[in-house]
Amino acid sequence: MAGVLALAGCAAKQAGYPTGTLPLRNPTAPLGGTARFDPGRFTGDWVTRACLGPCVPSVSFTQSLTGALSESDARGSRAYLPGAPGILRATAGDDVLVVMWVDEGFRTAAVGLADGSRAAIIDRSRSGGADRIAAAREILDFNGWDVSQLRGVAQ
Repeated sequence: MAGVLALAGCAAKQAGYPTGTLPLRNPTAPLGGTARFDPGRFTGDWVTRACLGPCVPSVSFTQSLTGALSESDARGSRAYLPGAPGILRATAGDDVLVVMWVDEGFRTAAVGLADGSRAAIIDRSRSGGADRIAAAREILDFNGWDVSQLRGVAQ
């Protein structure tokens, strides 16, 4: 077991992470946006139910007349332009927000930055929807995120 942990530490260091820390996402895993994504239905207020990396309790998305989608939260506001389905490219900077999954009712979503620095399970409600939260967790795992590091967010 110690050998496995030592190898993990080496891999993390080689990938540009400090010794003793592990990345939030495997950069070699495929990462894809959902074809179900619809900017108009995605707009509105969301509660962060679980996250990886920097977290905020809630986030709001608005769509401009030009089609840009703005994400506003405690960190500030960022504007994105939709590209491929579920792929949103920042209008300033290099961030790419990926909406990996959203349920049919647009109540729960799995989102994350393509650089692997943060991801979240967001929902329209503070509670309920355990099946959707579980599905979002599975999607994060499928897209290479280390779901063992998921944590809840104080509201």
